[in-house]
Amino acid sequence: MKLNQNGRIQADQATQLKELQAIGFAPDLEQSLADAANAAFRKLFPEAFSETAKQQALAAIAVTDTQDLAQLLASKPSQISRTDFYAVALQLLGFEAGTDYQLKDSLAFMAETKLPVVASDITTTADFWAALYLLLCTRTKHLVTLIDALAARGFYRDFQRGKTTPEFLFFNGKAQDVFDARKVYREVVWVESDMDTDHDGKRDMLETTIFRPKETDQGVKMPVLFTANPYFHGTNDVDWITHKPDPKLAVKTHSYTKEEVTYQPATSAELPHQQVNGESKTAEVYSDQGGSYMFNDYMLGRGFVTVYSGGVGTRGSDGMRSTGGTSETDSAVAVIEWLTGKRRAFTNRTDGIEIKAWWCNGKVAMTGKSYLGTLSIAAATSGVEGLKTVISESAISSWYDYYRENGLVVAPGGFQGEDADVLAVDTFSRQKQAGDLLKIKAEWDKTLAAITKDQDREFGDYTKWWDERNYRNNLKNIKADVIIEHGLNDWNVKPANAIRYWNGIQDLPINKKLFLHQGQHTYLDNIRSLDFADQLNLWLSYELLDVDNGAPSALPNVTVQDNVTPETWHTYEEFGTADAKHEDKPYNLQADMASKRAGFPDNATAIFNEDKEDSDGFEAEIIKPDSKYNGARLWLDLPADTHDVTLEGVPHLKLRLWIDQPTAILSARLVDVGEAKRFAPVAGVVDPAGWDLGYDYKAVSIQEFKPAKETDSKLVSFGHVNVQNQQNAYENVPVKPGEPFTVDFDLQPTHLHLPAGRHLALIIHGADMAQTQRTETVVNFHIDLANSTLTLRYRK
Repeated sequence: MKLNQNGRIQADQATQLKELQAIGFAPDLEQSLADAANAAFRKLFPEAFSETAKQQALAAIAVTDTQDLAQLLASKPSQISRTDFYAVALQLLGFEAGTDYQLKDSLAFMAETKLPVVASDITTTADFWAALYLLLCTRTKHLVTLIDALAARGFYRDFQRGKTTPEFLFFNGKAQDVFDARKVYREVVWVESDMDTDHDGKRDMLETTIFRPKETDQGVKMPVLFTANPYFHGTNDVDWITHKPDPKLAVKTHSYTKEEVTYQPATSAELPHQQVNGESKTAEVYSDQGGSYMFNDYMLGRGFVTVYSGGVGTRGSDGMRSTGGTSETDSAVAVIEWLTGKRRAFTNRTDGIEIKAWWCNGKVAMTGKSYLGTLSIAAATSGVEGLKTVISESAISSWYDYYRENGLVVAPGGFQGEDADVLAVDTFSRQKQAGDLLKIKAEWDKTLAAITKDQDREFGDYTKWWDERNYRNNLKNIKADVIIEHGLNDWNVKPANAIRYWNGIQDLPINKKLFLHQGQHTYLDNIRSLDFADQLNLWLSYELLDVDNGAPSALPNVTVQDNVTPETWHTYEEFGTADAKHEDKPYNLQADMASKRAGFPDNATAIFNEDKEDSDGFEAEIIKPDSKYNGARLWLDLPADTHDVTLEGVPHLKLRLWIDQPTAILSARLVDVGEAKRFAPVAGVVDPAGWDLGYDYKAVSIQEFKPAKETDSKLVSFGHVNVQNQQNAYENVPVKPGEPFTVDFDLQPTHLHLPAGRHLALIIHGADMAQTQRTETVVNFHIDLANSTLTLRYRK
């Protein structure tokens, strides 16, 4: 087990003593070491109320094979060896002596687990307080630091007692769990927008749910973690609208110009405001839903109000879904403007009783994964005032990169048949209230029909409709600091969404951090080997509570999980850039790669249909060195290195070829070849309900990416292109059968540690049964290997 930690900051002695005193210790450097240790260790068992209970807790901790902690303290030691201190510390951190480690080998286990230790034996009282401070900042076996684990056991339960106005508390630069997450107001309000997406002549009202600690009633103002969550009120059956992969690929008869595919927002008509008939500080509606995001719940007791809103077209709100359109961006922005005092909200949709976010300190962060994180990117590109930072996990930065690729219709994550209209139906939770649906069904049917038409499943080109949903067009407007988290094996929201976003904000005068893990479409919050939640606490305390903790410089710019060594994370200043730390290697497909032939027929669909295979089966089979698709692909082995190498960045493929049809799907896969136990694509549970989100509050599982059974190969990256889109995703270049042409396209970004003895292979094939349309026309591909190149970037 390795407990990597980047969220711990260094503090001088004066700061350490001041913070220890603030959380309830009495650090006195004039006190004897024995007295200091005796008093301090007793406080580390907050669930023990009486002296007898504390004594029993101390006696349950072993120091050596012959002495427990109660006995050590009773002996009034004048010094404590490092071995003895960490033999005790490890038990306090949740490890089992004799099972996880041996008492006499505590220092070796601390080093093995990557836990910090003091440099020498504890011989003075000052040494003891320094060691205790470090220990409180050290990660436990259960994901969090010791001080957070103590808080979940009641360490701070009396902190606010006697205070007229509740206070925040910070330790090692992070907000502490001193507010009661069990006692919150669950309120619903309606934010007035500037839109009328259901065309009823009225401004769309946006239902917004607030989870607000009751301490706000006593005058404390709190920042907000806002999650724009279209799934908050549930989803709908989409089987009836899910598309079947088309067996034909259209021959394109049109081509667009850049101007023709550039979205220009229309001027909105001025709509009448809701009349204000009074004001209230109390909501009228109680939310019957709990929080939907574990990290938000974790921060609730640390003094962060959490807010959820589904946006237009979701249950309780007005309007229509648009799957990433400007109306969804505007929905999120409207809620932020209300939170910061620049927009109205009401206690219900009709009476005109205004309610303000009087409990908000005016600072907002957005959080969320997938569609939720996507809308945080969208809102950030508006430049809305008061949005201080966005934390987007597994998020889309351009919807074209989600549902389309280089002039092709593609399926996110192998979910064949999903598209923008399918997701619109899925999230149109207004239909869950039948009375509401009666009033707007006709308008919804028109809206849905327009989405189906405009998404264009026939040609797959980039159009104005997709340009509206490309948030990267507006990155220059971002004022909020940014955290991006993404899975390097996320074939749902593919890594290009994160890396193109990351590259696009490099020149902005904002703080930015990038986290990349080896999983698929998943959270990083509860992965045991990295202190992601603790780092976010440091970040949010800086961003929203003005704590001078140096978070922008303390946290690494780029954190990447290793794909070979378990529980190992690398930190860098940058990712995949063209600089002195990277080297580009172009591989000529003829001179540098081993291949037995240069052509193949694309008859994969027939093989797929005959074997009645599914998407997952195809993805597993097509990358095997010996596959039933051997005849329907070109396999090229790259030379193996004699030492470990790290591939990083965006692979690029340039192919010169000819085909015997006027159009075709061309696919490429980069594969890691060689027998090895590689990580499972989904993190496994290592500690069910092991992460306590607060004192006497919720708990969630702790997970980890772990090696799985041995395999011969693993997908590293892939890409697809419509051969008619040789220049870009909107221009059409007619293909003449038998005449050579060139396609240039990027594969998905990656970071791959490739050990000596393993090598890369490039697979070139036609239709992708998991990702593209399943074309039945057999296309014969002929690759000019001598004039084709794969370019890879390596970290030196």
